[in-house]
Parts: sequence; structure tokens; C-alpha cells
Amino acid sequence: MIDEHDDDDELSSFLSEEGDDEDDLAAFLEEDEDDDEDDLAAFLEEDEDDDEEDLSSFLDEDEEEEEDMLSSFFEEDPKGKSKSKEGGLFDALSGSSKPEPVLKYKHEKRKARIDITKNSKEDHRYIKRYTKKEIEDQLKKDYKYSLGKPYMIIQPLTILADYPFKKKSGDSDIPNDYNVDLDYVICIGKILKWKGTEQFKGKPYKLGEIMYMKRGDYWVNGKVETMDPHFAIVLKKSYKRIKSKRVRDLFKPLKQRLRSGKPFEVYKEFPIIVKRSGSYS
Repeated sequence: MIDEHDDDDELSSFLSEEGDDEDDLAAFLEEDEDDDEDDLAAFLEEDEDDDEEDLSSFLDEDEEEEEDMLSSFFEEDPKGKSKSKEGGLFDALSGSSKPEPVLKYKHEKRKARIDITKNSKEDHRYIKRYTKKEIEDQLKKDYKYSLGKPYMIIQPLTILADYPFKKKSGDSDIPNDYNVDLDYVICIGKILKWKGTEQFKGKPYKLGEIMYMKRGDYWVNGKVETMDPHFAIVLKKSYKRIKSKRVRDLFKPLKQRLRSGKPFEVYKEFPIIVKRSGSYS
């Protein structure tokens, strides 16, 4: 049972900013090209035939198509992972049968707290735009929300390239040459009007589900492995290429809380937690 008082103390320091983040930032952005090629190659590779796909149809479900499209995404690379537990209980948990999780898993379809498809009040032909800081602050809140729950939360995920960020909070939602900063954006939660958002057509995206991995032991691919905190991603739809470094950069606001160098990982299905190692991670 989580102590509410301790939980508040633990989380209250999260949003406080430290003056010198250069060392942490350097470690977070440290590149290992071999790991990129092996561990995340599937996340980056795209079938060129998909380039003609109409964005308006990307939410349509086709299970057989998804299995074919995603089959190359999920080959596991042991690099960078903790050693598998062997012997005793862990021998019993290995194999084809899935163990019962020690925490409940809940699919949550709550709306994104910042919906990147929301219409602008200035002009409904355009979307309501946000600054990078607003998106980063919301990611921190999404992290705290998942961290504070005594169960595992699975939520919708959208990663989009060339999102037209505002340069300043006071900028107009109507884009021009001086108030737009194009970059990648991450959105956790259900977004309502993706199909009708003309400004997103033709832009690379990844669509799926995301789950915060609390510190502990997880059953994955028939083995039990010790995991440090990170975000697990299961992809459902994908359009064009997105570089792994770009995705890692989206999690920079949480660099001091997540697994160093690998704040996220793509799985075919979400790992099953069989032992939790800490109450506040």
C-alpha cells in the first residue's frame, strides 16, 4: 500500500528545476549508433508503399495488416538489458504461459489533457497551437499521473513530426513565418479530431499505446528481467520514418527519472510485472 504522505514528498520535488543539467543532458543524449541500429531499427524502418496512405484512414483497424506491418518492429536485442532471472520462481515463470501480474493493468481512454487536434478559437480552419514548454510540462504531469497510481496504466499515444509549435505563448494560433517552430510532438491520451486535421496530412507519425514501466521484474518474451523505469510503447499504426534520437529527445523533461539513455522501448506486447522493486519509481 502506497503511503500518500511519502508519495506527496517524493513527487513534490519533481517539477523543481536544477540550475545545472548539462551533465545529465549530455548523458541522456549520448548516442550509440550500434544500439540504434539493433534495438530500435524496427521503430525506424518503414515500407515505402505506405507513403501514399491517406492520413484520414489511419485509425481504421485491420489486425492482419497491422501484424504484417509490425512484424519487423519487435525483435528483441539483449544489449543494454539487465540479465534474466533464473532458477526457482523465475524458472516457473519462463516459457509460453504468462504469469499473473502483481499489479492490475488498466486501459484508460481518457482524453489528452493537451489535444493537439483541437480547433483554434481565433479561426476554426486552424488548430490551437502550443509551445514546447506547454507540451513538456504536460508530459511531466502525465508521468506523475502514472507514477501515482497503484496499477499499470495503458494510454493512447501519438508521436507526430513537424508539429507547428508556437515560439511564444502569446503567439497567434494562425501560423506565419515568424511564430512557428516545427518539431516533433508527443501526446498521451485520446485525441478527438485527427481524421479531420488537414494540417497533419502527409506528416510522419507513430500511433499506438504507452505504459509507464515501474521499477521491478517483468515477464517479457518468455523470460523475467529486471527493468529500470522507462516507457513501454506498443505501436498500432505507423507512417514514414521517425529517427530514434527524435523520440528519445521527446522524453528529455523526464531525463532524471527514466532509464539512462533509453527512456523508452518498443514492445510487441506490454511486459507483465511480476515483482515491484520500489514504491516511488
